[in-house]
Amino acid sequence: MKKSLGAIALMSIITASGVANAQSFVYVSNAVSGTVTGYTLDKVAMKLEPIGRFPAGEGAMSSVVSADKKMLYVSIRSKPYHVAAFHILNDGKLEKAGDTPLPDSMAYLSTDKRGHFLLSASYGGDLFSINRIGKNGLVETPPVQVVHTGKRAHAIQVDPSNHYLYVTLLGADQMLQFHFDQDTGKVTPNSPSFINIETEAATGPRHFVLAPKLDGQGKQNMYILTEMAGNIKRLTMNTNGTFTPQEDIVSVSPDDQKSMQRGEARPLTGDDNLPPTYKPRIWQADIHITPDGKFLYSTERTNSTLSSFSVDPTDGHLTYLRSIKTEKQPRGFAIDNSGRFLIESGQKSTQLSLYAIDKSSGKLTQLGQYPTDNGANWVSIVE
Repeated sequence: MKKSLGAIALMSIITASGVANAQSFVYVSNAVSGTVTGYTLDKVAMKLEPIGRFPAGEGAMSSVVSADKKMLYVSIRSKPYHVAAFHILNDGKLEKAGDTPLPDSMAYLSTDKRGHFLLSASYGGDLFSINRIGKNGLVETPPVQVVHTGKRAHAIQVDPSNHYLYVTLLGADQMLQFHFDQDTGKVTPNSPSFINIETEAATGPRHFVLAPKLDGQGKQNMYILTEMAGNIKRLTMNTNGTFTPQEDIVSVSPDDQKSMQRGEARPLTGDDNLPPTYKPRIWQADIHITPDGKFLYSTERTNSTLSSFSVDPTDGHLTYLRSIKTEKQPRGFAIDNSGRFLIESGQKSTQLSLYAIDKSSGKLTQLGQYPTDNGANWVSIVE
């Protein structure tokens, strides 16, 4: 039976309304306050609406959303070290589900692509851990595997195929490369088992992103942000899941290149326990790419800047566009699934910045600032 034009029109309105009203939730970890603050991202009104403040634990930092979007996991970096799990309710509020011990203070959390395992890396413990996630969404213990690494393991992720795993070592200027068994959660070294990141000593490979594959080529690019050197390293994937470094792109503004000096790895006793210098130190933090792979963004904490880059669609080469001042000491930020919004937090700020991303130029326009708690450092979005 053919549908009437009126019925088709009504279905179109309902569908459009459903898309417009689809909710996106934003969660910010606040290390000093020991909380997670929640917000609704209204993409039509282009603003954030506060949901609430949820106790998590002193040192609440890295967070990740489960693959089914039902759970939020937060690394608690005060003793006893653990991951806090929260149910994400329909209205965006968080309900505590449980705590699971972790082997050390974990600087970075992620999950595998199927959402069966929690992956965590420890900057202070020089190790990473893989824990199974149960059907109830809770992280299980003991870990299925704990791998001791070189100095200062910082970020950990699997590739889009869920067959390979990578860990950056900030203190060793290396990235470790593994085969990942998505059924058991265990890893074995790839060949080669690591690659050297530095073009000169002490660059500090920190966070990294795997970009969408380039159109028509199937080429997989990775971008690693160096904490101390003030650049981004582009690498390309080989057929066996290993990566080959291609180039370094300067990632601080031209003014900062002149006024700043290379950074140094922060001691475990605190971020500010370094001797004074004539020039301020470069101290980069986070890196993300838009879902369409057209624009990439990174943060620098000393001067509190957020930098943008365009991505060449043929080979993935980055071109620096501009840097803007943002929240003080910007540790973490996130980009929504539409690639239209960027939310950024600052560890020494008690507010968030919401930016609109221009889809053609990548330019950021600040839409508003919203209060959060002390020590805001990580942003996760649920869509």
